[in-house]
Amino acid sequence: MDYCIRKTEMTDNKEDDVTFASYEWENIKATTASQLPTCRNCHTATTFKHYMIIFGGKEGEGRKKFCNDIHILDLKRLNWTSQIKINGSIPDVRMGHSAQNYQDKIIYYGGWNGYTVLDDIIMMTPSEQMNIVIIDWQQLKSENTPPKRQFHTANICGDFMYIFGGGDGKMWLSDLYKFDLLKCYWTQVETTGQKPQGRLQHSSVIYDHKIYIFGGEPDRSHQLNDLYQLDIENNVWTRLQPKGSTPSPRVSASAVMMNNKIYLFGGYDGQQWRNDVFMYNITENQWEYIVINNQDNQSNFRGQTKENTSQQSLPPRPRCRHSAIAYKNTIVIFGGNDSEKSYNDVFMLKQQSIIKLADSTLKQDFSSILFSPILSDIIFFIDNQEIHAHKIILASRCEYFKTLFLNEQFNLSDKLSITDTTINVFKATLQYIYTDEVFIDSYIVYDLLALADKYMLQRLKNMCEDHLIKNISLKNVIDVVNLADKFSAQELKANAMIFLLDNKQKILNTQDINMLSKEILIELLKFTK
Repeated sequence: MDYCIRKTEMTDNKEDDVTFASYEWENIKATTASQLPTCRNCHTATTFKHYMIIFGGKEGEGRKKFCNDIHILDLKRLNWTSQIKINGSIPDVRMGHSAQNYQDKIIYYGGWNGYTVLDDIIMMTPSEQMNIVIIDWQQLKSENTPPKRQFHTANICGDFMYIFGGGDGKMWLSDLYKFDLLKCYWTQVETTGQKPQGRLQHSSVIYDHKIYIFGGEPDRSHQLNDLYQLDIENNVWTRLQPKGSTPSPRVSASAVMMNNKIYLFGGYDGQQWRNDVFMYNITENQWEYIVINNQDNQSNFRGQTKENTSQQSLPPRPRCRHSAIAYKNTIVIFGGNDSEKSYNDVFMLKQQSIIKLADSTLKQDFSSILFSPILSDIIFFIDNQEIHAHKIILASRCEYFKTLFLNEQFNLSDKLSITDTTINVFKATLQYIYTDEVFIDSYIVYDLLALADKYMLQRLKNMCEDHLIKNISLKNVIDVVNLADKFSAQELKANAMIFLLDNKQKILNTQDINMLSKEILIELLKFTK
């Protein structure tokens, strides 16, 4: 990982003011149950819940074909999911298209398929069922003639999608169109003010009813680094004159909104592929340059330094035509290309504290009084043994115990018998309550999940689910399905059902199938249709 320091007013003498914010690159080695996405560029990335959806682009290795495939990265589990179900007609292959989130849908527009510039609008409706991402494709038919565009930008505000610039296969364009997503009607927008020149491969974001346009190319031999703002409430363009350290002219950089600021990464400046990061503060109208581990002094612009050759600690190699999204205060970068190759790697840029904090001792402190009689005010009797505990800790961490201890009708002394579980399972539960950690093995996991459900300890229940998901086998899948169904463990049930479907022939040949309830069998039959 590389720590980044945000600096302002970059000058040749390097005597800059340093603001107390830091960032960290992390190379994500995403696991996969199927084939990784091929190396590609000029694709799109959007978000759905905790997923990043990659669509289309052009492969940069081997045959270098145009794509219309979908790859989905689970940003919580950091794995490429193989559980994708597609309904409807898959769009044509394309690169240089746009993709924007709209309510619970994603709108794709235009691009280049290797033969012609496209003008189609496709709506994707993603959903999730039993841990499977379902993609429904629908072609939107325009009520009037749509413009053809490639390497443009798209931004959605309300029920309108705004398209700026790009190319039609003949010219670099500066016109602005909006598409009514309800009426499926195109309108060319007449604008006033300081209008930007025609361009393609520029970057844009939308914030507070204003579209921000940065950079791009006005012809085949020049790059831009100007910044424009379009107020879509009055259709007035303004060329901004930001303070601070302006990014060099470049094309095919990524721009995302995060914490009300615009983050710009990478691109090509006509001479070099870039992996620098800039942040534009909209309120202060100021660019700030984020220095990554003294990268300016040590990098050869291949993302490597003399002092540091660890792959895990390097920033992304310089690139353009990649994709970027913002997810929970993190920027996620995928793919792209430079002069040598295309990529299919994933990097995350996270904001970190620059102050080195002392290590937390909270878990160790609470662990030291686990089962201790010191200041204990309740004793549990289980399997003829005594277990000391502390009401305030139990009540603060567990709603079940809080309700129990505050119930005036319950005659609670300082002693309580536990009869519905074993001492090992109960001790494991207390260990979790005190330390937020617990060792889970196959001997206690079933009973531990049941007790976690009773005590309303959702995180502990999830930990048990995760352990079972990682250890599903032909021998235990029936038990796991029944357990998940009994205690409404939906993630566990979904994974177990998928395992059943993937191994249905082997399981049908055993007597274990008779242990499934009629309701579960009906669910399986419905899902196989």
